[in-house]
Amino acid sequence: MTRIVATGPVAPIAEALLGEIVVADDRTLPGLVADAEALIVRGGTIVDAALIDAAPRLRVIARSGVGVSEVDLQAATRQGIPVTVTPGAGARAVAEGALALLLALAKQLPPLDALVREGRWHERDDVEVRDLESATLGIVGFGRIGRELARLAAPFDVRLLAHDPYAAGADGVELVGLADLFGQSDFVSLHAPLTDETRGLVDAALLDRAKPGLILANLGRGALVRSLDDLLAALEAGRLAGVGLDVFDPEPPDVSHPLFRDPRVVCTPHTLGLSQRARERIFRDVAQAILAVFRGERPRAVANPDVYAAR
Repeated sequence: MTRIVATGPVAPIAEALLGEIVVADDRTLPGLVADAEALIVRGGTIVDAALIDAAPRLRVIARSGVGVSEVDLQAATRQGIPVTVTPGAGARAVAEGALALLLALAKQLPPLDALVREGRWHERDDVEVRDLESATLGIVGFGRIGRELARLAAPFDVRLLAHDPYAAGADGVELVGLADLFGQSDFVSLHAPLTDETRGLVDAALLDRAKPGLILANLGRGALVRSLDDLLAALEAGRLAGVGLDVFDPEPPDVSHPLFRDPRVVCTPHTLGLSQRARERIFRDVAQAILAVFRGERPRAVANPDVYAAR
C-alpha cells in the first residue's frame, strides 16, 4: 500500500481520494517519511535536503498552498521529486481574511468590544473609528491573492496601489515603488511570496517612510517583516495605527514579545486562508496532484518544473 504522510491534519476530501494518510509531527516525521511515496506539507514544517535524502521512495511533495520557502526545491529536483502547489485554491479566503483584518482595525473592533464587556460604555467617543471609503489601499504582491483583494476592496471606493516587480497592472490599480506605496497608503496588506528578495522587506527604514497612522496587515509570510521590534517601534511612534498578523516567523510565535500585549494588534493563527470552502479546494487540488504523479502524469502546478526538463 502506498504510504502518504502529511505534516498536519488534512480535509476529509484528501483521504476520500487518496486513502489513508498518516499525520506526522516534527518528532515522528523523519521515521515515517522513510517509507513514504507522497508527502503533504502543511504549515511551517521544514522539508530540507536531509529529510528528502532520508525518503528514498518519495515520489512527490505536495504543498497545501503556494509558498515553498519551507521546501528545499534544489534537493527535491536532484532527487527527481516534483513539488506541487495549489495556486488559486485559497486566494479568495486569504483576500477576505485580509479585508476582515483591515476592517477590524479600522473600525476598532477589539477595543470597542472591550468597552462593552468591561462596562466602559461612556468611553466610546474616545475611540477613533476609521473608514475604508476614499482611503488608499496598498497591496504588496499582486498575484492571485493581491488581485482578489483589489477586486473585493474596489466597492469601498478606495484608491488602489500595488507593488510587485514581476506583475502587470490591472484596471483601477496603480503600480508604484514600495516606498511610495508605504508613503501614500492608509492601509497596506502584504501578500508577497517569501524569497531572498522579499525576506525582511518591511523593516524600520521602510516603516519610517510610512504615512502616519498606517494600518498594516500581513497574510503573506511572517519573515516579510524583519522584526516584531520594528512593528512595535512604529506603533509607539505613531507611524502605524494598527497591525493585523495572520503569519509569523517562527510559527507559533513567542507571545511573550510586548507586541502581543498592544491592543492595536490583532492576531490570527495562520488560518484565514483555510475557510471551509478553501480547505475543500486546497486538499482536492493536493490529492489530484499526487494522483497525477502516481499515474505518471505531470501535475497542473509544479514549483520546480526543472524536475521534468531533466527527464
